[in-house]
Amino acid sequence: MSVVTCGNSGIFGLLKNGEFLRIVRFLIVGGLATLVDLAVTVFMFQVVGTDGLSSCVLALAGFVGADCSVEAVSDAVCRYFEETVSVISFCVAFSVSFFGHSRVTFRKKGTVDVFMKLITLSVVTLCLRAGIISMMKIWLGLYGYVPVVSAMVIVTVLSYAGSKYWVFRKAADIADKNKG
Repeated sequence: MSVVTCGNSGIFGLLKNGEFLRIVRFLIVGGLATLVDLAVTVFMFQVVGTDGLSSCVLALAGFVGADCSVEAVSDAVCRYFEETVSVISFCVAFSVSFFGHSRVTFRKKGTVDVFMKLITLSVVTLCLRAGIISMMKIWLGLYGYVPVVSAMVIVTVLSYAGSKYWVFRKAADIADKNKG
């Protein structure tokens, strides 16, 4: 008579080795970072707008001594508003992701190596996100929230894979902090 065992594969493997809880923690931290991302996006669209962003850019240009015309800045901000909003919201959400994923999701030390890998992953996914937004605007004629939120969802999935299999893969556990 043979005995059937589940081993460490499938859902039983996830439950047995704690991976399921890591996925839940990732979804919670990632969800929080995504909500921060979305909140900044809505704030930029609804409160700041193109006029507010143009004013900020002109003020920064004046602060650094750059000579920019109001028309040129306004035109550039209107043309690249969705991409600019995406970069700003992504950067704010990055801080939530770094601290949340290193301390809560993966429970790893936030070393310089981990930070640099996460920055690299974030820059790559940010560029991918901007590319997705631009392609959706150019090829599909979609503007506003649709390309920004669509790109956000795609990048979230890729960020988990990169975080799990590259950024935090070899990082030391927080519990090992006092070990030699």
